[in-house]
Amino acid sequence: MERFVRITAPVGKLDFLFKLGIFLMICGVLNHVRDIIQDGAGHSSFWKNLADASFTALPMCTFALLLIGHLHSLQKRLYLQATRDLLTGLHNRRWFMDNSADHISLGQALLIADIDRFKAINDTFGHETGDRCLQEMAQHLRKTLRQSDACARIGGEEFAILLNDVSREITETIAERVSAGFEFAATPNETLVVTSSVGVCADAVSRDEAFKVADQAVYRAKAAGRARYIMAPPSADGGSAKELRSAVA
Repeated sequence: MERFVRITAPVGKLDFLFKLGIFLMICGVLNHVRDIIQDGAGHSSFWKNLADASFTALPMCTFALLLIGHLHSLQKRLYLQATRDLLTGLHNRRWFMDNSADHISLGQALLIADIDRFKAINDTFGHETGDRCLQEMAQHLRKTLRQSDACARIGGEEFAILLNDVSREITETIAERVSAGFEFAATPNETLVVTSSVGVCADAVSRDEAFKVADQAVYRAKAAGRARYIMAPPSADGGSAKELRSAVA
């Protein structure tokens, strides 16, 4: 049903008229076939049947196309709501998983960025300030990333980034910019530099493996002093993410 609505929904006035003509032609053909079955081929005129069908079907087809257009618009809004993080305007985890392949290919890199000391910002300045911090982090990522890259807020203060068509040098440059952070006016009188710990997987591995080793690299970055990135090899042997998280808690 979703595919039918997407294909038949009119896009602009010309497309509406074109699809309306197709609908009327289908109705005329069906009307003509019915007359052939009833009266035989020699007693039926296609153009007369098309005119008769158009007179009857025109308002119905017009209404149907308008309804399909409305359903398509509603469909897009619902998908946007289901795949967009409302606070930051970035995509969410569902979108990221739906729009990334099961394997990270050569020339791609998966980055996970976790805002440093975000809990302290929330506890010190309040959750409204914490929300503003997340929004400005989203802006920082938009300015840092390229149009070909994908970015999503995947939970709390954690963001996933998929870089496409990148060399190791470009990957490290972007990871460094993300981790360096941005200036954040927590109050009118106090400005913080909000940094991130970034884990990077730039190897051709499964997406699940890439998430695993990048997540481990995030906590290695935190254990090493935060405000930095760490490149993670596949199947990195440095303890589970849970153990690393406990070490820097």
